[in-house]
Amino acid sequence: MSTRDPMPQPTAAEIATLCDNWCDASSPSGAGFSIGGHTEKFRLLRNGLVFHELDHERLCATLMGLSKVLLRPGLNTIVDHDHFALWSWCGELLLSPIASLYPSDQREIKSLYETVIHAALANCQKPPASKEEWQAQSNIRQMQPHHATQLLHESSLVLAYLAFPLLEAVLKRACATFVSLDGMVISSFSIPKRSGKPRQYDPGDQCSSLRDLLFLHYISVAATDLQVLLDGFRRHIQSFDVNQDPFDLIYSWRNQSLHGSANFQTIGGTILNLCLLISLFEIRQGFHEYRGKIVARCKWEAQSQSKSPWSFYPPY
Repeated sequence: MSTRDPMPQPTAAEIATLCDNWCDASSPSGAGFSIGGHTEKFRLLRNGLVFHELDHERLCATLMGLSKVLLRPGLNTIVDHDHFALWSWCGELLLSPIASLYPSDQREIKSLYETVIHAALANCQKPPASKEEWQAQSNIRQMQPHHATQLLHESSLVLAYLAFPLLEAVLKRACATFVSLDGMVISSFSIPKRSGKPRQYDPGDQCSSLRDLLFLHYISVAATDLQVLLDGFRRHIQSFDVNQDPFDLIYSWRNQSLHGSANFQTIGGTILNLCLLISLFEIRQGFHEYRGKIVARCKWEAQSQSKSPWSFYPPY
């Protein structure tokens, strides 16, 4: 990590514009998909974005913008170093040893979160600066056990399957005043059915539907500015099926994956981004001071030249 003084970062609006410009350039006619110099000039890292210097608003804007960049028409996806930097920095913020978001009785959730982000970063590799570095990286890959190599090749599929139970756990944590981690309803609430009529949940009922948890969080728990961000996320998801509510579509992806009727290996990063967006609002209060502590720890680790097993940032 650089020890230079922080430079002014793009505003939230400028970050959104860069991502929108990338999307427009990659599909100039609204159909098809192409990348090259005409798109890559809009990448965030190439435009000077430093992820660990972002305030909460800019970080959330980055999450939203890169979600649109990540999942493209036809459920196509191309992961870029922008995404690696985003996931690794969010992982550091939420799962660092100095973070205290997960009490001991939620260590399984924290472990799942860690595993999901590691799966997202499994193929993250520093661009080689020379032929010698490229050859060294190639030698390391060749020395990997066969099964580890194959698992790396399928890390996007692992990510897609693990992201759904993580989303359920993140939602239950966020909705803790209404639902316990085992799905038992604590306080009454209602959510809209597909017919539009309300479905009532009362104490003692069981809520095991990811769809209903998404609606509960959106309607009854999310702060107003988080709702605005979720509206943007919902619009993006709805572009893949205008005939379904976005939460219904996510629920459909989850069920088809769970029952083995389909395998949506390109959507894992998008579901992870939704988890991260919800989780980042847990650390919104005092974010500036908290971010400073995380940055200080990352710099200390960088100076020690030893990346611990619990480290996520920088991504390489």
